[in-house]
Amino acid sequence: LLELACPGGIPPGARCAFAVLMVASCCVSGHTLKPLTGVELVLVATAVIAIYGSGLYGLHCWGQAIGKEGSEAKFHGPRDFWGTNASHWDHPEPNYRVSEIIGEFWSVLTTIPVAGVLLMYEGLKYGYGGKVLRIYALTCVMYSLAFFAHLCLQWLVFSTTVTAVMSNALLTFAQYSHVVHKMFHSPFVRGAVVLLAEIVLVGTVATLPYYLETKGGVWTLFIVQSPGVFLATGIATALTWLARQPQERVAYRTVRTAGLFLSTAMVLSAVECLIGFEHGFIDQLWGFPWLHIMVHVAEQIGIYIFGVGVAALHELVLEQPPRTGAEVRHVGGCIAYLYCPSRAGMPHQGAEEGTAATAATAWPEDTAGGTAGPKGTEDACALKEVLLPPEAMRGRSTEPKCATLAKAATPASTEAGTPVSTASSLVSMGSASSLEGSSPRASQHPTMNRRRRDKTPGVLPTLG
Repeated sequence: LLELACPGGIPPGARCAFAVLMVASCCVSGHTLKPLTGVELVLVATAVIAIYGSGLYGLHCWGQAIGKEGSEAKFHGPRDFWGTNASHWDHPEPNYRVSEIIGEFWSVLTTIPVAGVLLMYEGLKYGYGGKVLRIYALTCVMYSLAFFAHLCLQWLVFSTTVTAVMSNALLTFAQYSHVVHKMFHSPFVRGAVVLLAEIVLVGTVATLPYYLETKGGVWTLFIVQSPGVFLATGIATALTWLARQPQERVAYRTVRTAGLFLSTAMVLSAVECLIGFEHGFIDQLWGFPWLHIMVHVAEQIGIYIFGVGVAALHELVLEQPPRTGAEVRHVGGCIAYLYCPSRAGMPHQGAEEGTAATAATAWPEDTAGGTAGPKGTEDACALKEVLLPPEAMRGRSTEPKCATLAKAATPASTEAGTPVSTASSLVSMGSASSLEGSSPRASQHPTMNRRRRDKTPGVLPTLG
């Protein structure tokens, strides 16, 4: 199919990405889903990096071809392919230092949506709920927008990126804020809050960078994002302390950890706004923006852990009934993910094995065939005689019921004269004594009494 779609030849990056995705998809097969492995994470991350890296390499080659042809008129001046060097959204990284067509090369590399694609892979593999997958999809979109924003430095793309980032947070609020306070149980209240926040967000992004002028874009990013991050981290911390169930504690603790990483990114972003344009990059390493890279790395880690926390909150706490066997696990002791043994609505082998184990430990008479062994049969008979009124009280013998079962289940050692069961003998003796002292029908009918004397109730006959 790839060869048919690309008559001119398949790019090496696309071929590599397709291969690793095919290998990763093999880990999804099976009735009971397998736990996530480090190999899967590496394959998925390699695939997304190969796809976006191939696009960057293609753009770079195209830019070099334009330069060799002498078409300098297509550039907006030296080292300004997109004509955006004087942008209000410019970051500390020097522009076009690595490639003539890529504005901020290092920032572009660190906005490849690795976290979003990993979350989407896990969500599709384990069949997370639709609410969770919507957040994952928007995460991939916002990182792809950030990728192109740092690539071309266009103000419209930057504005859309900031709006998408905060819209993802508002989507999470709209779907899960009811766990915070009963006031948000009403969808109308949540909808009103989201609508008002979106209006304020769009107005701020459209005006604040140009009002601040100097470093307006980076200050806008900090002003718009940091209040929500700090507030959400505080709420997650409070919910962790107030959690009563282990599942709630795990989910809220995961979200709190994500909030700590994102809060660290916000603090670094503030430092970048203050000193980043003077000391936040290394000019000898092609303008490597070490401070901004730290911000991006902390955000990628925080966004990934946040996605895991949202999945845990949805599947372990809010989903009714909760996903059977679902739990937060770690790959290599550090990379968290929500494991589900089966997709929603599908049984797994663990549940079937649990049912079989329950049946194996059931009451002896309730098992298939009613054969539970000699000791189980006699104990069942003895317990029935203790709980139920003696058969002799009703003028009937118990020998056909319990003695017959004991004969059928008695091992070879019993036939040699060994007593069958102490409990059965004691209970049977009690039944016999009750017959002698409290049987009005036997005292009135001598013939019946004489006939019963031949086979005393409750005493097992001796064979041989």
